[in-house]
Amino acid sequence: MTQKVGPRSQPPLVRPGGPALELIIRTPRETVFRGDVSSARFPTETGQVGIRPRGEALVVAVEAGLVLVRCDDDHSFAGTAGGLLRFDGRQANLLTPLAVHGRDEREVLEALEHALAQPSAELETRELLSRVQTNLLRELRQSGSELSPRSERTR
Repeated sequence: MTQKVGPRSQPPLVRPGGPALELIIRTPRETVFRGDVSSARFPTETGQVGIRPRGEALVVAVEAGLVLVRCDDDHSFAGTAGGLLRFDGRQANLLTPLAVHGRDEREVLEALEHALAQPSAELETRELLSRVQTNLLRELRQSGSELSPRSERTR
C-alpha cells in the first residue's frame, strides 16, 4: 500500500518523549538556563529563527528580546540582551551579556527591562566599543585611502 506524503500527513519532527536538544543560555557570570528542549525560537535581525533536534547547524547573531523555549507540551521564556547562537543539531549555545528566564512572558520582559536599565560593566563596555567602532569607521571613510602627512614621514 502506498501512502501519500505531504505537509499535512508528515509526522511532527519531535514527538512527546522523543529526541530533544540541549539548550544552554550563558552570560559571562552564570548559566541562566540549561536543559533538554524540543524546540526554541530566537529573535534575529531578519526575523525569528527556530531550531529543533537534528536541525541544520548554524551560527547566528541573536537580537535583544524574548526566546521561546518549548519542551513537549510545556514552554518558558528567556529574555536576552542579544548575543551569539551556535547550534550543531544536538546542542544549542546562546552566549549573551545578560539573560533572564521564567515561565511568564510578562514577568520575563519586565525582568529583562529592569536588568538592562541597571548599569553593567559588560553592557557599558559593549556600548563603548560600539561607539569606538562607529567613530573609527567614520574617520576611515572621511580620510579614504589617503595617507596622512605624519604616516608619510615615518616611511
